[in-house]
Amino acid sequence: MPGSSGTTIRGALRLPYPLDQVSTRVHHIWGALALAGACILAAVALVAFSLARWITRPLRTLEAATEQLAEGQLTDPPDATAGPPELRHLATSFTRTATRLQHLLKAQQAFASEAPHQLKTPLTGLLLRLENFEPYLDPRAHPSLEEAVGEVERLGRMVQGLLALARLENTATTPEPVDLDTVLAERVAMWEPLAAEQYVALDMTGPSVGSVWAIPGALEQIIDNLIANALRVSPPSTTIALHRVPSTELHIVDQGPGMNAADRERAFDRFWRSSDSHHDDTGLGLPIVRHLVDASGGTITLHPAPGTGLDTLTQLRPVTARPRGPRSGGEDFGSRRPLNHRMPASRRG
Repeated sequence: MPGSSGTTIRGALRLPYPLDQVSTRVHHIWGALALAGACILAAVALVAFSLARWITRPLRTLEAATEQLAEGQLTDPPDATAGPPELRHLATSFTRTATRLQHLLKAQQAFASEAPHQLKTPLTGLLLRLENFEPYLDPRAHPSLEEAVGEVERLGRMVQGLLALARLENTATTPEPVDLDTVLAERVAMWEPLAAEQYVALDMTGPSVGSVWAIPGALEQIIDNLIANALRVSPPSTTIALHRVPSTELHIVDQGPGMNAADRERAFDRFWRSSDSHHDDTGLGLPIVRHLVDASGGTITLHPAPGTGLDTLTQLRPVTARPRGPRSGGEDFGSRRPLNHRMPASRRG
């Protein structure tokens, strides 16, 4: 410190003082403040964690219940006794809605399964009665009788298609490895005699693709329906190409009239038929095929073929890829006759 007399500085005073004690005390104070802050933060975090778990526990049970409902059956309803009042009310409303929805779905499935069964017997009787009328009718009425018989037969095939769709939608099946090359060769051998009667050739090309994932019996049904559709529109002296691609793609290409973009967009809709479709179509063949392909974890699309005709592209998952788990599938359709086995139509149904 300077020492002065008036305005004149006479000297200076220097006084040393150790700062270790001050620094130590400051550090102690800082440590105590940091510890207090950490304890406060830990307490706040613990309270926040407990509060978050209390709030989110009902949400987790609600999420699990939603996943169960998406699979088709709610076995563990969400807990409506825990959590904030808003979440308890939400869980109660969800349970009530899910119960009502399951009841409606079961009623719809029961109707879809039972109605076609109930229709088969009267349709068979009606068909027999119409056929018995033929000897007693005037020959001029025979064309009308044949049209009536054809309509009854078409209605019967439609009932069979509805039964098939009901089985597919009500059964969950896990995809299994299936040898695509073997199944394709078997189905081509089965269809070749019928194709020869129409002067149509079946040509299987491309390298072997090996095994793919498919639900039991689905691959046979898919190929049968697609070949039947191609034969239905193929004129004589043409070829239906069944081309395999190593990426587990199957192209079925015909030389028929093909489809425009609008028709290809709606071809997989149930009961849809193009404006120039033959009255014998049911409009259920391609929807069933798409359902089988989707249940197997694959995709199916329609593309214009070079020149004329249609290229139906079916892509399935190779066995090197993991299956996508249980899907809405169906029972074994491999031994059934194709749903759309009648040939004289001009468009796909």
